[in-house]
Amino acid sequence: MQHAIRGILAGFCLVLLLGACTNAAEVPSTPTVTTRFNHSYDFSGVHKIAIQPISRTAVSTIQITDAQISRIDEALTVELQSRGFQVVQSNADADMFLVWHLVTEAPMDTKNLNSISQYNCLNCAAGDSAQEPKFIKGTFVVEMVDPLQLQSEWRATLVSRILNDQGPQLSTQNRDAAAKTVLAQFPPSVNKP
Repeated sequence: MQHAIRGILAGFCLVLLLGACTNAAEVPSTPTVTTRFNHSYDFSGVHKIAIQPISRTAVSTIQITDAQISRIDEALTVELQSRGFQVVQSNADADMFLVWHLVTEAPMDTKNLNSISQYNCLNCAAGDSAQEPKFIKGTFVVEMVDPLQLQSEWRATLVSRILNDQGPQLSTQNRDAAAKTVLAQFPPSVNKP
């Protein structure tokens, strides 16, 4: 099971769209990005961004390996740099802090819920098999935090389906695409009077 969780998180394919998918009512068929930001904040002075370390206290982050965190940080770094931002290591040098987290949720398999034996002994009854879902719901949140006030000034949330099992090359492509998609609206264009 832990191998499956690592495969899910390593995939990080929040942008991957595959036609046939189960639980379409529960999980959006196309990735959706929602953003919110402080309209009075001046983003024009933001040039240097420090990506903050992941807190290891939440269950969702305990399941992510250090290597996976590093690869996600790298995808965000490459995207920020391609957009003209400098990613700095020291918080003292940063104009903003980038904080991210990833939450995954497997859809419930309802086809075996009629069998009480599934709850007593996994795979004990004939025909009951615990199969991992092909897709899971993934939510990737990126926030830009003001380093002086420690307030989130911009937030993007990307929700999509994540393929449970995929190869390293596809995982890299999907991480890069997710970073590009989630940062597409940063900095926001603010029309001031």
